[in-house]
Amino acid sequence: MNLKERTYLWYLSVLRIYVGYYLFFQGVRKFQRDFPKGDWIGRQIGDISTLDLYPWYKTFLQSYVAPHSGIFGYLVMIGELVVGACLLLGLFTRVNAFIGLFILVNYYLGVGMARGGFMLAHQQIFIIALAIFVLANPGRTLGLDGLLFRGGGKGKGAR
Repeated sequence: MNLKERTYLWYLSVLRIYVGYYLFFQGVRKFQRDFPKGDWIGRQIGDISTLDLYPWYKTFLQSYVAPHSGIFGYLVMIGELVVGACLLLGLFTRVNAFIGLFILVNYYLGVGMARGGFMLAHQQIFIIALAIFVLANPGRTLGLDGLLFRGGGKGKGAR
């Protein structure tokens, strides 16, 4: 295994652009319908007390998220907008993929576990894609990371 071998990540960049597009427009739709101010917990998750979730996550939802639903609603909406836009542009791809991974793992534990089926599989696919982005950094190809961090790992000064 040659760790210095140059790899081309254009195929992951296409997937990165798709995931960024999806997340960005999910955030836009939330913004358009004023997501944080509505009953988004009831619509997205349901009645938390009746759901079969992990006990520690159910406690987190009941103790922190439900009482502060406005703040968490804004965090969800802004998180999707920022992560989606940065993935589309290939800007700080690893950091934003990690943040997106955190967001989607929370969706998986809440909405995905509660509804099962398609929602569960849908979250799993995006979680895997974002984990790959964290490891591979596809923003270097067809993205601003390639312009910003050109030659960053080539051992400057060592001759």
